[in-house]
Amino acid sequence: MVDKKGEPSKAAAKAWYLKGVIYASLDTSKNEKFKALEANPFPIAVEAFKKSEEIDKGKTPYFLTDAAGLPILDTNVKVNLANSYYMQAAKEFQDNKDYEKAFMYVDKTIQLYPDTVFLNPAGVFFAPQAKKWDKSIEWLTEYLKKGGKSSDAYVMLFSAYRDDKKDNAKALEVIKEARTKFPNNTDFAKYELNLYITTKQYDVAKNMVETDLKANPNDKEALFLLGELNKEMKDAEAAKAAYTKALAVDPNYFEALASLTDLYWLDAKVPKDSMGKLGISKDDMAKRQALDKQYVEKLKIYLPYLQKCEKLEPDNINILYQLMNVYTDLDDQANLGLVKKKLKRLGEDVD
Repeated sequence: MVDKKGEPSKAAAKAWYLKGVIYASLDTSKNEKFKALEANPFPIAVEAFKKSEEIDKGKTPYFLTDAAGLPILDTNVKVNLANSYYMQAAKEFQDNKDYEKAFMYVDKTIQLYPDTVFLNPAGVFFAPQAKKWDKSIEWLTEYLKKGGKSSDAYVMLFSAYRDDKKDNAKALEVIKEARTKFPNNTDFAKYELNLYITTKQYDVAKNMVETDLKANPNDKEALFLLGELNKEMKDAEAAKAAYTKALAVDPNYFEALASLTDLYWLDAKVPKDSMGKLGISKDDMAKRQALDKQYVEKLKIYLPYLQKCEKLEPDNINILYQLMNVYTDLDDQANLGLVKKKLKRLGEDVD
């Protein structure tokens, strides 16, 4: 590998490369005799490949030939070796649910061939399942630097910074870049707004939503986010107005409808909760009657929104249970029977 002067010989790059192939082959071999030749061959293989690259500097496209004498490109050799590790990683991940072992194999994959095809699943799936958040960040950052175009990479990178690292500034940086790269991905705007709300940056959140609405007044997602912001700020009427505008744009926008429905339930819940605090005195009975009347009126406002939710998601069990409670309180036996029948059909145990 060195000449008489101690410098790399003409064949040094190839010699180091062959050493890398040999030790990687020992590491991937199923032959126990071969595996017994070296207890930990992988680091040796990686170091040998690195030495070869340092000496050759990418000048030589191949060092090996097949049985027919045809060249085997360096990239093909490394891809094949990396694939062998990746297949083992996938098996441990999917079949055995051994996420630590799967991570170990995918780490070897990346060390051998840090291509976007491996970096993305490694950072999105393998590292997070093994709770290796630093590696997830490292691999996904490298993936995006190399031109990766998967939106999932941004989602996981955002989650790693926000949830594990508790670094809201970095999480915000990631999600802003994601919104630039994927302007039609409405989830990213929600993530950004949620970050502002979590950190109580209400003015910034409002400015973000208003900027979006100025660009497109009929942006249903921005209207929905405005509703969410107003709800967080305890302005129920402003939230209702925003959700209503979003539904005017898209009457089948379930998220907006569900949030609007929840607000009308909160209105009905006020007299209902007040009734629960009353005793059995004559005055309390009179108060209960008045509150019950208010409750019924509020339920009649709430019910049409809940029924619309059911039309959009007819098998949503939570909605059906809410309907069952409303029909019970309104003593609507006909509709109550229909809802119970539907719940039983969906496997629920109801009387």
